[in-house]
This record gives sequence, structure tokens and C-alpha cells, in this order.
Amino acid sequence: MELISTHFVKKNDVGYHGNLFGGIMLAWLDEAAAAFAAQVADTPRMVTRHISSLTFQKPARPGQIIKIYGEVAKVGKPL
Repeated sequence: MELISTHFVKKNDVGYHGNLFGGIMLAWLDEAAAAFAAQVADTPRMVTRHISSLTFQKPARPGQIIKIYGEVAKVGKPL
């Protein structure tokens, strides 16, 4: 696995209970995955086709650092 993105959790990223919004985390994951795929495929033309599942296991709080890792699982042909 390779480090592909790093984010600080800021006060504007959290909800009423002080936890990172799931939608913010999902946006970070989607952007990091697209940038990584574009780099691997050597083209900026990337779209998210499918996210099968996502489980938030622990809350993230302001001041914490989120590191996103990725690896190429499969390379296929465009649809």
C-alpha cells in the first residue's frame, strides 16, 4: 500500500458531537482514489464507478490527521 493523501481534521469538518462528517471523509476518499487512479493510468479522465461498502470504525476529531492509502487491485478496459 502507498500513501496517497493526508488531511487534517478541522473544526469546520465536524458535526454537533465533534466527529468528522462522513460525507467529508467520503469526499476525501473519492478524490484521493481518483487522483491515484489517474496517476496509475496516466490520464486525468477518471470517474467513480462504484463503492461497494464503507464502514466508519472510529470517530475522527479536530486536530487528528487522516492518512489515506491505496493500491492497484486490478487494471481493466474502459466501458
